[in-house]
Amino acid sequence: MVADNYINLSFIIRGYNDLSHMEISRSLELDPQKVYVKGEPMSINNPRKSKNNGWIYGTSYDNRASFEEQLNKILDVLEPKMSILKGYAKKYECEFSCAIFLLEDLPSNPVIKFNQRYNDFVREVDAEFDFDIYYPPLLDESHIVYEED
Repeated sequence: MVADNYINLSFIIRGYNDLSHMEISRSLELDPQKVYVKGEPMSINNPRKSKNNGWIYGTSYDNRASFEEQLNKILDVLEPKMSILKGYAKKYECEFSCAIFLLEDLPSNPVIKFNQRYNDFVREVDAEFDFDIYYPPLLDESHIVYEED
């Protein structure tokens, strides 16, 4: 059986050196999905060392919700913390990261649509959007790495 195509969305704060990921978590009252520590391996499966510190909030890779559902879930959590995020965005990189996994050979059209709610959020927070596409034979998601500048 071939897996369905799917999308994974997350929000990243990257490039901070003057505070820890624990301080970001405390200020936002959120647990990150993942953190990167500058100079340490990106993951158990990827020994490449992280170039930057990074704090990632989002859905798990086994999530099969639509882009819109994931976006609304993340915005539900982040919108009340907009004043804190605006402060982070002035000092660090803040972005939405979208990974599309094309895991089946049949044509598919994952829908990526930015609604007014998203537009208002990124305008207010001054966040960017990063978009990556993964296609077989990369079926092992342990190799997926959030892009670093």
